[in-house]
Formats: sequence, C-alpha cells, structure tokens
Amino acid sequence: MLEQITIADFQPHVNQFFSIRFSPEIIHPAQLSKITPWSHGSDKYRQPFTLELETDLKGQYYLQGTFVLVHPERGDLEVFMVPIGPGENGMRYEVVFS
Repeated sequence: MLEQITIADFQPHVNQFFSIRFSPEIIHPAQLSKITPWSHGSDKYRQPFTLELETDLKGQYYLQGTFVLVHPERGDLEVFMVPIGPGENGMRYEVVFS
C-alpha cells in the first residue's frame, strides 16, 4: 500500500491535523505543515517526497521508528518517522516516501 501513495494524496491536507499513534495508548495531534517534493522519480516509480508534521510535544519526543499516522478521512497509515527538531508548537517529525 505505501508504494501506491503519492504526493497528491497529501497535498489537499496541508495545514490539517492528523494524529500520530506512537503506541496503542499514546496518541498526539500533528499538523501537516509541509510537503517537499524531491527530484522526479523514474517512469516506474512515483516522485519521492517528504512530509513534515508538527506535534504538541514540548520537552519530550519519540525516537525514530514506525508509527501510525491517522487522518479522519484517509484512515491509518504505518510509516517510519524521524524527529527533526522542535518547531513553534512542539517536536517536528519527518516521513519520507521514496
């Protein structure tokens, strides 16, 4: 399923809120603050891109790992996330689709 996701799947949701499920009992809101396209992929693959999500986590963060990105319309998506530093509202996480 991950290989079928494209940048177009996320573009309408910039600045909207998702949730990140770090564990079954730990869920935090996260705003999709930025989508960055990379160079074009080959004819066989999608264009790579990066999502940046900003959480409400201040003073703490979760190490990189596979977590569940939840959106009310898009549903659940297991993705690998990396903390990339604090933003205005809390810790920011990056998801890469290559």
